[in-house]
Amino acid sequence: HPVDASTHRIGTAITPIKHVVVIMMENHSFDNMFGTFPGANGRSDLPRASNPIITDLNHDDPSTRSDIDNGAMDGFSSHAYVQYTKADIPNYWSYAQQFGLGDNFFSSDATSSTPNHVNMIAAQTGGIDATQGNGCNSSQNTILYSMHANGTPYWSYPCYDINSLPQEMDSAGMSWRYYSSVPIWNAPTLVQHLNNNDKQNIIKDSTQFLKDVKAGNMATVSWVTPTSDYTDHPPLPFQGGENFVTKIANTIMNSSYWQDTSIFVTWDEGGGFYDHVAPPQLDGRGLGLRVPLLVISPFARQGYISHQLGEFSSFTKFIESDFGLNNLGQRDAMPQVSNLMDYFDFNQPPQPPLILNSLPFTGTLMVPLLKQAPGAVSPTQGGTNDTFTYNILYNRTDTPATHNVIIDGVAHAMNNMGKAPRGTLYQYSTKLSQGSHNFSFTFSDGTGMLTIPYNVPFPGPDVNPFYLQHKTITATALPGQTINYSVQYVSPANKPPTKAQVLIDMVPQNLTSSGGTNYTKGVTYTYSTNTLSVGEHTFRFRFDDGSGIVTYNGSTEPSITPVVLSKSSVSPAAGTSSTPFTFSTTYADAANQAPAQAQLFVDNTAYPMSYVSGSNNTGALYQKTMTLPTGKHSFFFVFSDSVSSWADPFAPSVYAGPGVGVNTSAVRSGTLITSSDEEDPGFPVDTNL
Repeated sequence: HPVDASTHRIGTAITPIKHVVVIMMENHSFDNMFGTFPGANGRSDLPRASNPIITDLNHDDPSTRSDIDNGAMDGFSSHAYVQYTKADIPNYWSYAQQFGLGDNFFSSDATSSTPNHVNMIAAQTGGIDATQGNGCNSSQNTILYSMHANGTPYWSYPCYDINSLPQEMDSAGMSWRYYSSVPIWNAPTLVQHLNNNDKQNIIKDSTQFLKDVKAGNMATVSWVTPTSDYTDHPPLPFQGGENFVTKIANTIMNSSYWQDTSIFVTWDEGGGFYDHVAPPQLDGRGLGLRVPLLVISPFARQGYISHQLGEFSSFTKFIESDFGLNNLGQRDAMPQVSNLMDYFDFNQPPQPPLILNSLPFTGTLMVPLLKQAPGAVSPTQGGTNDTFTYNILYNRTDTPATHNVIIDGVAHAMNNMGKAPRGTLYQYSTKLSQGSHNFSFTFSDGTGMLTIPYNVPFPGPDVNPFYLQHKTITATALPGQTINYSVQYVSPANKPPTKAQVLIDMVPQNLTSSGGTNYTKGVTYTYSTNTLSVGEHTFRFRFDDGSGIVTYNGSTEPSITPVVLSKSSVSPAAGTSSTPFTFSTTYADAANQAPAQAQLFVDNTAYPMSYVSGSNNTGALYQKTMTLPTGKHSFFFVFSDSVSSWADPFAPSVYAGPGVGVNTSAVRSGTLITSSDEEDPGFPVDTNL
């Protein structure tokens, strides 16, 4: 029974829940996973999704906001309109049936992973709006897209001076640990006070959590993120993630902790998958897409579906409510945000453990990550003249006797392309006829035949009677600069388009032909604008030749930034230890502000730069002249005005040079190279997590 809140000691539980475990999985919307769950507010008429999915869908901030389209929920990719069934996610389904499921629970922000993980511990993001792995330990030229609570964008270094729940728990004498094997999900490293003072509570091996439970060393509050292959992050199959969660739940249920623990399982954002419920907008940042929430506890109401509005700050609010802590004054203070107490009945007889079996899963065949090959097939849409490449990783050391891709029911032997980071890459390339296609992979692994996907074939690619090529757009610009969207339309049938548009942040704009009627060879279509606001934007092309509208996959470009650095260099490119080297960069600021900070970093050591000539709004030259010791060097620049920071180049790149008294090898001074000081972000390798 709950105790009298007026007499309890801060940091001790008011309810029978004395331990809280929050598990954050990856990248699925509610409709994608539980749209067919009986009694839930789900859309149940979507095509069945392949397990695993064909590719990772774009899900950064601009893309997610385009998906939501001001609540119209109509901006999603064609691959987003799919869903899983009970047969695809049986363990997750069992937890929902036995314990609690939330169908009105949302990601905190309409963006990717890292900001939502920070929200989980701080009820705010501090501003970060992009995914980053090293936080306060990043190189100084790590500058990320950020956003104030009112939605105003800026760029900043990813280390934030904000209050957080772990700090409140420290003050109350409560124990906590944050388990994360993947840097981009390690939220405490982005919070100054946690990163500096409480590293003993930041566990870099997620598997340590099970060891702590078995040793009787589970903290009062534990945040657990999965190990790299068991995240549910597309294109990984669900079995790995379900087994990760099942193992945690079984271990707790088989321990004395079960009697006073609540396990919360959620997914950090929608992953680009469709959901039909428009997110309520609590402020300028979100909410983001609706995601599932499972509440597993002996005191969870059996088979309960909560319709109360929740988001990741609800975990903070639950812990504050249960342990008598003050709120952080952020989202956790909003009365419309649930504290999740409705999931529980503390007067009911405690539910017994629900011990589930792990699902069969070998991981022998894996859809490649973006670093290895772009999904199971690339491109996912195109024309009859395009070549489509099918990709799969085989992660055993033997050579499979059978290594086929099955395209529309016909087997084709794949080629061994050599070793890749997660196995051996097999590929098959071909052109395809017009229409919609499907495919799967069949390999023999020495013990029998294995087919992937595990449920239904991959859909695609979609082959259209026309295709687009040579798409160009300016990646970065100041406000007021002209942005040109350009694409070449090719029709083997020599048919002109009846529709030619570019959708900029989901607003359609008509493209103009540059002239010519030879559509077989290609005609270029363009649109220009100089009115884009500061921030990151999306675009996608939409064409029709009378046979049907095709909307092509989009990109997140351009970035309209208040500050830009350009024409960076060092002169001379080489010399001796007595040679004066002059480092130069040109700074431009849309607000005509002089830089509050103008720094050159040579070998990661900062040096102030001096103004030489020019105006801040059109381009001001800054320089630093210095001698350097013998050896190879690298450099970059970081400037800031009163709002934003900017770097050239952005991490993990740096400029090579100059070479001082040594052979600089094949790398020319001024060439972009990758800094060896940057920590590998691990899985996933793309920056849209």
